[in-house]
Amino acid sequence: MTDKTNRNAARYLAVIDHNLGNISGTMDYARITECIIRLADYLSDNETSEETWWLGEHSYLGGLADAVVGSFWHYTEWHGGQWSQGYRALSALGGVFDPNMSSPEPDNVTYQLLNDLAEKGE
Repeated sequence: MTDKTNRNAARYLAVIDHNLGNISGTMDYARITECIIRLADYLSDNETSEETWWLGEHSYLGGLADAVVGSFWHYTEWHGGQWSQGYRALSALGGVFDPNMSSPEPDNVTYQLLNDLAEKGE
């Protein structure tokens, strides 16, 4: 099952990477958020391996692990309350990432790009 999980997770990551880290991306903030929710739900519902977390490590976003961590920290700051899509994303990401005592890494590309997109209101 892990090979199938890795293929599907890589597909979600590729869509996020293309649309968030590429000037020719066609998805707006809400659609990228929905894709992040789907990725987090997929990872939560399926068996993963250490290899899964290294998917896309040479992509613009720095890989799956960096994308999940950056997204989690972004939505801690940018959700619109308990009933918002951002809060849904934060909850879904919390199912696959436990921050413990960590804090956002300011050089995380996903974190920066999501913040930039949210600030633009797109």
